[in-house]
Amino acid sequence: MAAHRPLALRTMRVLLVEDVPDIREVLTILLRAEGAEVVATGSGREAVDLVGQREFDVVLTDLGLPDIPGDLLIRQIRAGSTRRTRVLVITGYGEPYITRAWQAGADAVFTKPVDWTNILNYLRRRDLAASA
Repeated sequence: MAAHRPLALRTMRVLLVEDVPDIREVLTILLRAEGAEVVATGSGREAVDLVGQREFDVVLTDLGLPDIPGDLLIRQIRAGSTRRTRVLVITGYGEPYITRAWQAGADAVFTKPVDWTNILNYLRRRDLAASA
């Protein structure tokens, strides 16, 4: 019988920014299954407003949003957050967009197709480091 393992992300507050509804829904379900508190939006502008109103540990965002460029979103999140919110990017874009994400202040960039386990392992490592 397998040992019970605590939810890996049980105290993590995540803002998910993804404009494709099906992807947004699946990522929300996966994050919540790991115990994260998730607020999800399909709008970069709404994400900026949310970061100004609430504290998040992580913003998980796509770069290809319909309302604002992903690198601008990252810069606005950095400027609007009262604490050091980690920004993880998931994108189907290649260069020069990946470099722009790093220059804007992304903490990690994952390219599609991305293995969910890689994202989860990154969040777990960072969560353990933050609580140490």
